[in-house]
Amino acid sequence: MGRILSRIAAAVLAIVLAGGIATAQDTRPTALLLDGLFIYVQQNYIGVSVLAASVERMGYRTLVDNHLMSRTGGTEPDVIVGHSMGGSTALRYAAERIAAGKPAPVVITIDAAFGSPPCPATRCINIHSPGFPKIEGAENIDAWQSGAFMVNHAMLATNEAVQRMVLERLAELLAARRVHTPPLAAPVPVPRPH
Repeated sequence: MGRILSRIAAAVLAIVLAGGIATAQDTRPTALLLDGLFIYVQQNYIGVSVLAASVERMGYRTLVDNHLMSRTGGTEPDVIVGHSMGGSTALRYAAERIAAGKPAPVVITIDAAFGSPPCPATRCINIHSPGFPKIEGAENIDAWQSGAFMVNHAMLATNEAVQRMVLERLAELLAARRVHTPPLAAPVPVPRPH
């Protein structure tokens, strides 16, 4: 029994030192979730980061940050979801990636902040409450008319109706990707103890 456990531990260590099987085989699309103004972190504010576990279970590789992108700058997301200042950052970051010749991510904003640029990507969705800007070039959805009636700006990203809209769009994108992505030719074998 001790030899078997030693072999398993050695195999796991080899996988970790080699970068991990999950990393080598991780072909999941990346979803970057950007919360709003970082000052909210000092308060009872939770933004789109609350969706991380659901988005991960859905089949995305999920990264979470705030509008400053201090932990995720340089990433190449397939989808960016941003609330408030995080929405503005999502639009700007998508524009930077496109200008650099990188693939355009899908951008989903929730109450993107005033002064946000127009949608630079092929597909942008902007869920907004009254008084917040519509984003030029985006599919603009009125949050209050879509089930989040009278929900304030800070709570909009955690509203059930808004979360459902975001998760439905992410599911649609994932389904479309699966249709266009051929399966791997053969699974990568995993070492098994003898």
